[in-house]
Amino acid sequence: MLVAKSTVTFHRSKAFKATNEEGILSMTTRDLLGSLLSGSILAGLLLWSGGIWTNSQAQPAAKPSNAIPDFSSNGRTWVLSSGTAFLKVPGDTGPGPIMDKNFPGSAFDQQRGGARAQNRIADTTNPILKPWAKKLMDIANARVAAGGIPLVDDSRCWLGGVPSILLFPGEAVVFLQTPKEVWILSKRDAEVRRIYLDVPHSKDPGYSWTGESVGHYENGDTLVVDTIGLDDQGPLDRYRTPHTRQLHVIERYHLNNGGKGIEITFTVDDPGAFTMPWKGKVDFKAGTPPRSDHWEEDICADNGDGYGFDPDELVPAPHADKPEF
Repeated sequence: MLVAKSTVTFHRSKAFKATNEEGILSMTTRDLLGSLLSGSILAGLLLWSGGIWTNSQAQPAAKPSNAIPDFSSNGRTWVLSSGTAFLKVPGDTGPGPIMDKNFPGSAFDQQRGGARAQNRIADTTNPILKPWAKKLMDIANARVAAGGIPLVDDSRCWLGGVPSILLFPGEAVVFLQTPKEVWILSKRDAEVRRIYLDVPHSKDPGYSWTGESVGHYENGDTLVVDTIGLDDQGPLDRYRTPHTRQLHVIERYHLNNGGKGIEITFTVDDPGAFTMPWKGKVDFKAGTPPRSDHWEEDICADNGDGYGFDPDELVPAPHADKPEF
């Protein structure tokens, strides 16, 4: 099994420790990404099928129910294609995710509002919200409606949590699949999300931005991911929806369109912030240039500050008060 040692500080759970003890190779995240896209790791992604290491291209078209889906997208990266707001899951009879008060139709309807795409007003009549969460969001709504600048977490270089990281629009991602782990690697800040396969959650995983994720494959076309241990930092979406450390998220990454797309549906359960579990979804597609034809170092904090706004009016970008080394 391939295990990489990252140059960035990540949450390492007991599940990670268990798999890391069996690792046979160590490299930096940058080295790994370079190898991924240059093809030096068997065309980027290695899959385990029938007990034999095989190139992802060798999988048969008709997959049995126990087959491992190939998320390599034929060497291309994946990009968000459904807009920067969660959509309602087709067939879901529940209230669904928080929508825009002024553009309730879809994420693209919200974006067509021009500047309103960034200054979104949350529909806090959604019954999923507990009173304290609704109150916080109403305060933020009033500030934005009065001309204030809202927090857009990825624009301020915040880390993405779960499921909010699914809404980061401009950053391509790739999947690295091994027999015991799936890594979701983002070009942005070389972020890595680790999913440990076919193991239970740790008894005490601690808390972090992306939590502890365990998963398994289903039906030859789906990766199911169960995440706990999520810290209460950062919003769940671009409507500034809060959450607590009781947050539990189950995602289903379903390959569709002949392997050219991924429908990602998820269920959020957080009895501290929400009155009931609720569902949402986004869509990814195999990317096209210029967003997916190369992989380069992409450091958010190097992109300047303010975007033309007074920095004093913005939520501060994360920074370290002292080095960690």
